[in-house]
Amino acid sequence: MGGGLLRGDALTRERGAVGDKLIALKLCRNVTLRDFSILNGGHFGILATGVDNLTIDNLKIDTNRDGIDLDSCRNVRVSNTSINSPNDDALVLKGSHALGFARATENVTITNGLVSGYDVGSLLDGSYNRNVKQAPDRDGPTGRIKIGTETEGDFRNIAISNVVFDRSRGLAIESVDGAHVEDVTVSN
Repeated sequence: MGGGLLRGDALTRERGAVGDKLIALKLCRNVTLRDFSILNGGHFGILATGVDNLTIDNLKIDTNRDGIDLDSCRNVRVSNTSINSPNDDALVLKGSHALGFARATENVTITNGLVSGYDVGSLLDGSYNRNVKQAPDRDGPTGRIKIGTETEGDFRNIAISNVVFDRSRGLAIESVDGAHVEDVTVSN
């Protein structure tokens, strides 16, 4: 999939913004998402569950909830991607029970990107507005990379490099449900 702008506004209005997803992939293999932008992607701009061999390259995601959720995925590369999400997480690695069983999230590379918490829409239009002072949890804008909260499956071989964290809560690693988190590397 490549090229253009995908807008989630109509989807959000139609479904009332409860768990809606602009792009949802489940039990897929060898998927590439490249060279497009998402504005207001709903609850999840991209939700990948149980996907093997996923490439996400050169995307711009500007949304009010999660930008990208990788749940129980293997062999994933996210590169050259900017995600703005002031009210939730920009990029989340999960190990939920959505497949009906626990499965590890492993061999994930996140490189050459930006995660931020500017006002929605201001990443795509280049204005980088900072009017929103707090997320719904009454803390500052979120826009972070997070491993966890939903952690029924383990996390292995995660590499994060050359990512700019701007007006965000940075990096969170949370093994709430008892998963093992091993071989995580963060650099530059």
